[in-house]
Amino acid sequence: VYAAGEAGEVQKGIITVSGQGELQAAPDVAYVNVGVETRAATAKEAQASNATKFAALQTVLFEKSKLAEKDVKTTNFNVQPQYTYNEKDGTNKVTGYVATHSIQITTRDLINIGQLLDNLSAAGANRMDGVQFDTEKQDQYELQALEKAMANAKAKAETLAKAAGKQLKAAVNISQSSSGSIPVYNKGLMSAVPQAAADSASTTIQTGEITLSANVQVSYEME
Repeated sequence: VYAAGEAGEVQKGIITVSGQGELQAAPDVAYVNVGVETRAATAKEAQASNATKFAALQTVLFEKSKLAEKDVKTTNFNVQPQYTYNEKDGTNKVTGYVATHSIQITTRDLINIGQLLDNLSAAGANRMDGVQFDTEKQDQYELQALEKAMANAKAKAETLAKAAGKQLKAAVNISQSSSGSIPVYNKGLMSAVPQAAADSASTTIQTGEITLSANVQVSYEME
């Protein structure tokens, strides 16, 4: 945990400084993006095959992993034709169809994310579009970052006041300019999972740390 900030300015007995508070925290929730992509000669066949494979994913999610239905949501579903371009006459010919069903899974069991990905892959998921680690304690961490930002602003104001031969008094104006967190992303885990990979060592996912920050601008009186 540390704090940093930018310089302030002194005007007419008022000193105005900006302060920044920043801290790192362990994530407590993950958003896993996976999907099933299926190709077939017709749109109906592609969609039917995709539905069968997706049913296997649901078994993993709701029966094996015991996830709540509210923690699984569809983010994309479509069936699109595939074309082959004919250079001779400049036409496109439909050669098949691709059905895609993508979902986002919310899980708080961060230790077993690798196992979850392996189970989904074995069940037929052939798109792994990334894992985002974040926190559900955003409000709590924001308050801590704000405390750091205010302490940083006061320390700078006291330094500037002392350099100007003045004594710092109470804050007369405080504004919060920005705050937020920077989640950790693991993108593009795989777009197609070969069977050899599913039969190899278990997937390991590193959670890392989330960076949370807050910025304030504070005006103090001086005498």
